[in-house]
Amino acid sequence: MRKFISKIPNFLKPGRRWRVLSDMTSCQPDDLQEQHEIPASTTSKWKFTCLYILIILAAAITAPALTAHAANSNITASYCQDSSLRLCEAPDIGDTEVFFRREKEALVPIIMYHLVTENSRYVGKFGIRPSELEEDLKFLKENGYNTIVMQDLINFVEKGKRLPKNPIILTFDDGNSSDFKYLFPLLKEYDMKAVISIIGKAVDHNTEEHAKYPAGKFPNLTWPQVKEIHDEGIVEVQNHGYNVHGPAGSGKLKRESASEYHQRLLADLTKLQDLCEKHLDAKPTTFCYPLGVISKGSHAVLEEMGFKASLSCQEGINVIKHGEPECLFKLNRNNRPSGKSIEKVLLDIWKNAEKRGISQDKD
Repeated sequence: MRKFISKIPNFLKPGRRWRVLSDMTSCQPDDLQEQHEIPASTTSKWKFTCLYILIILAAAITAPALTAHAANSNITASYCQDSSLRLCEAPDIGDTEVFFRREKEALVPIIMYHLVTENSRYVGKFGIRPSELEEDLKFLKENGYNTIVMQDLINFVEKGKRLPKNPIILTFDDGNSSDFKYLFPLLKEYDMKAVISIIGKAVDHNTEEHAKYPAGKFPNLTWPQVKEIHDEGIVEVQNHGYNVHGPAGSGKLKRESASEYHQRLLADLTKLQDLCEKHLDAKPTTFCYPLGVISKGSHAVLEEMGFKASLSCQEGINVIKHGEPECLFKLNRNNRPSGKSIEKVLLDIWKNAEKRGISQDKD
């Protein structure tokens, strides 16, 4: 700044009185007007210098006012309704990122996993080997997919917070101990995220000793394990019911009235919500329907409890829209069986989406 000021002629520096001649041929201080005459050849130079100084002064005076106005009215540069890039009123979304108009809708595939195991007996439709899981993560990393969790979808819909390019959600049902043994380390290695929906009763009644000799096919996570993966921040824990996992557990039973069903499901899901708050200091935001069983009164229970989303077992792509919270319920999920790579699963998802007139953004 000092170098800049030193180059300004003395009679142009602050503190001197100015007089603009009526014919606009020169601009100089009063005490120099009679001492010398500015050559005509330099007239345009002085006119440009004066104009430059006036512009700087105007900017210095108005900038603070514009900044204050922008801060008070939350104005930001974004695409307005006419798609022109100009200053327009932004929604009140706190400290989240303002999205562009073209980003108010996102296509999000959700992949459904269950068991990750080395036991060939359980490898099949709902069980894959650890090596297959790792190949999935490698493919997603190498092909520009970004794993997100349910809270990211909720933030996009409710607050307009941007989603990364090519978002995808990996969900793991039941809360098997294999998630801790295989999934958790691989997520850390590949810097990815996943959603695990736990069965409350299985986790609540499990202990380290019981895990060695499970009554069922395979052991479940213990609460200390659930807390560890939750605290790491790369696994989001969601509600898979406390004790409604079965052929019709989360649905209305034949001899059950609508009121009885409502109270039963409400009590069951509330029990797991309270346990998560106790052990994790956080409540799940999403209910994952066991076996995809949904009844007419299911959604009313979720609304009453304040759930933000729900996961089904219906396959397909998900069209997520900002400002439309209903799009977060009964989200589609696509099963990943052994022997069918995630690349093939995704190809089928996009192929079926195109049949519905939904095309993937290639940008």
